[in-house]
Amino acid sequence: MMITKQLCLTMKTKFTSFAKLFTFVIGVLGASSQTILAADINAFTALRTGEVVVDGAPARRIVIEMAKPINAKLFLLDDPYRVVLDVVGADWDAGNLLPLGDLDEEGQLRYRYGRPDAQTGRLVFELAKPAAPVRAFLLPPREAGGHRLVLDIQDRGRTAFNVAKAALKKQPYIAEIEDLDIGNTQAVSQPVTQTIAKPSKPKEEVMSQGRIVSIAKPAPRPQRWVVMIDAGHGGKDPGAIGKRGTREKEVTLKAARILAKKLTATGLVTAKLTRHDDHYLKLRERINIARRAQADLFISLHADAFHKSSAKGISVFSLSDTASDKEAAYLAKSENQADLIGGPDLEGEDPLAANELLRMFQRESMNESAHVASSILMEIKDLPGGDKRGHRFAGFAVLKSPDIPSVLVEMGFLTNATDEANLRNDAYIEGLADRLQRAIIAYLKQSGR
Repeated sequence: MMITKQLCLTMKTKFTSFAKLFTFVIGVLGASSQTILAADINAFTALRTGEVVVDGAPARRIVIEMAKPINAKLFLLDDPYRVVLDVVGADWDAGNLLPLGDLDEEGQLRYRYGRPDAQTGRLVFELAKPAAPVRAFLLPPREAGGHRLVLDIQDRGRTAFNVAKAALKKQPYIAEIEDLDIGNTQAVSQPVTQTIAKPSKPKEEVMSQGRIVSIAKPAPRPQRWVVMIDAGHGGKDPGAIGKRGTREKEVTLKAARILAKKLTATGLVTAKLTRHDDHYLKLRERINIARRAQADLFISLHADAFHKSSAKGISVFSLSDTASDKEAAYLAKSENQADLIGGPDLEGEDPLAANELLRMFQRESMNESAHVASSILMEIKDLPGGDKRGHRFAGFAVLKSPDIPSVLVEMGFLTNATDEANLRNDAYIEGLADRLQRAIIAYLKQSGR
């Protein structure tokens, strides 16, 4: 990683004298750092921050330097939004850098060090927005520095934060992460700015006799959920074509527009479309559009084909590495091949393939997607075919957003005469959209996002 400014924060005061100066408590009064034997101490020695680009969007990079190899517990808290790092046997040894301060000029990112218990050093980053880590990795010591933990945090919206929070609650530890040469990755650029942690004086509303008494909360997000509706196929990719010439790309766009209108009419949702007209989008771009919009839910609409004309009815899919059946595997393979129409993907490796943190979030997102699918199946029982096909799983590339619950709805099969007739019927599409709207609202209310 290129560093435009070098911060040298070597501690010149002995640890024992430092402990007398700074006994900092988070939430409740804790024990002095002297309770840890000197031989066991692993000190925070430096903080740096800069800007990077992750998946085409700006992110904040935080570099935490420690004297010894890092075995950390990373988790998230909200109200207000916080990224928390616990290290057993760690203390503060950052020279003239106070154990609390600002990491930017506007005070949008603050840090503080303290002790939740006698054996743990805690570093808390207070965030004005729901930024969650999208990368976390270790770097080996430099010649004149310590072991480094790098966190790239990015505001993907409230739902992305909640997905990350739930995933880290289940699997909070970052330990023995493989060293990574970030200069060779596609997902993250070199830092374009670099700043140094700046000490600030404790404020009365933040500290009182060693206790946190109140923290300013970020402005609440408008209480409208964002739902991204993806009309499958488009442009040079017509999708499936029925015996009567019905083209999937036209059916999905019509259904997406109707669903968006119905969701907007509730007053609870801002409905957005990945495409508003007949143009081609690669699958990854559909995901990126949803993530840039900070969507709370992604729903992809399709009307596919199968080599057996007997296949009919509505199917609701969520992501899985293993298909639930041969038909599901066939449909996923067919949908994923739509990307080949646009030529080879030159954007590099899928970030999920090299990022264990995002893979962990993906698993949590998959759990939430299953709840969305269940909500939809509850609402479509009275439609032709209804919920008979049930909730199914397959490796649909368009569902691989690591931090947005995502489902794919096959509204019917254009290779089946009955389904094709339904999908050409505006009243049928309206009825299906009504049910999808009710299912989506029910899920969002239940999820509490």
